[in-house]
Amino acid sequence: MTIDEELERLLLSERDNEVSRFAYNAEINRYSLIAAGDLEGLKKDLERTRKSTNYRRGVLSSDNLNNEKYHAIIMTALVSRFCIEHGMDIAVSYTLSDIFIRKIDRALTAEAVRAVAEEVRIEYCTRMRDLSKKQVVSRYVVLAIDYIRTHVQEPITVEQVANELSVNSSYLSKLFKKEMGKSISEYIRDSKIEIAEHMLRHLDDTSLQIANYLGFSSQSHFIQVFRKQTGMTPEEYRKKHYHQSWIGEVDKP
Repeated sequence: MTIDEELERLLLSERDNEVSRFAYNAEINRYSLIAAGDLEGLKKDLERTRKSTNYRRGVLSSDNLNNEKYHAIIMTALVSRFCIEHGMDIAVSYTLSDIFIRKIDRALTAEAVRAVAEEVRIEYCTRMRDLSKKQVVSRYVVLAIDYIRTHVQEPITVEQVANELSVNSSYLSKLFKKEMGKSISEYIRDSKIEIAEHMLRHLDDTSLQIANYLGFSSQSHFIQVFRKQTGMTPEEYRKKHYHQSWIGEVDKP
């Protein structure tokens, strides 16, 4: 049987059996959550997947253990490259990938492989979150960044952050500006726009859906902030960058 014949047979079989695969956009979104250091978003996404009843991946091996290993290795390789694209040191990312792939290779059960796969996602996501803190000295600024990252999908104010940390808002604002080079409001805005860019590059969500997801007061406010930050409307940005990532940029000089 040729590759084309086998491909057609498998596609027909899956259509006949109404097999539902994990959507490409959803998979890319998970990688984007990891690369953005959105640990809370990642945990919610993993929980949704665990509860899903209509999710099936491709069969890469007739042996269940090998099938789990192949999927875990592919996922690890993709996550490592997404994180490199978003600022992780290349040597660190590749070496971390090697460590996890060896752990996957040594796993003796499918359950053990899945545990390592989840460890991969959490470890990379945690490291990407911590990258944003590397220039930070004070405890309050670290805590403020943690709070903003955790609540980035909600409307957030400077006063809200300060109250959460039980510190004077004026003091926190001056400290944050000194250490981060931008105000708390600017950091909140930049964090939201960064996630919006990921969503526009990899998902099909409308501007209204993205605005609601990120806690903007309205769609028009989101479009106004996005255009001011990027020089483009969300739709202009999507047309230019949709599904563009390291996959299509590897050979660029």
